[in-house]
Amino acid sequence: MIVEKYLIRLVPFFLGLFFITCTSQYYLTLISPGITSDVRLKKQTDLRMEEASFYGPWFYSHTTFYIEKSQLPKVLEDPNNTVFQPKEKFILKKGDDSQLHLLFEFCYDKSKQIDIEKDMENYRFQLNGVDPSEKLVYLYPYSYFKKGKTFRRRFPFYERLAYPREHILITTGYDQLYCVRTLLRFDPSIEKRGYNHFEVITPRNQYLYYEYEMEKEFVRFTEEEIN
Repeated sequence: MIVEKYLIRLVPFFLGLFFITCTSQYYLTLISPGITSDVRLKKQTDLRMEEASFYGPWFYSHTTFYIEKSQLPKVLEDPNNTVFQPKEKFILKKGDDSQLHLLFEFCYDKSKQIDIEKDMENYRFQLNGVDPSEKLVYLYPYSYFKKGKTFRRRFPFYERLAYPREHILITTGYDQLYCVRTLLRFDPSIEKRGYNHFEVITPRNQYLYYEYEMEKEFVRFTEEEIN
């Protein structure tokens, strides 16, 4: 009887722990509807001081995501895409999902005097030493949380309500962290079984290196690696 009362008292504690664990802002970042950050490539280089200084040290981050065929429409139809650019820009890219797609993203301090339109076009990319066949570059907003002095992405700024309501509301706040996305298309024949190497050269000639593992499918981040 005493044990049962003790266990009953612990139920709220375990429910709270479950809720915190499942909703932890340090666990996964939602990057597009239905896509989370466990599809990241592994960084071989972290923040570069020159880039962090240029974009704002508390805001700057860089990440690359592997976009599987089933995920590509979610990226192209993301309601956040039309915040800064026309919808037609993304419609023209639909249709061919037989190619390999990577999504490179960096975030910056929007209060800095940066000609971001010019800057974001001057990045260069290679996968296993081969240039992309096509790229689509655009601005993308997130809501964010602060970890110390650093701003971290949390959710895409717009969220779509579930069926049957199915319309878009601003549900993640009015402050935005601005990021630049580059959707890259590669010939799938250059992808190797095992480890693949992705290289980014910034407009300031800084090199950023990533890698990912391909077996029968893309090897996602494990739970231990996410944080």
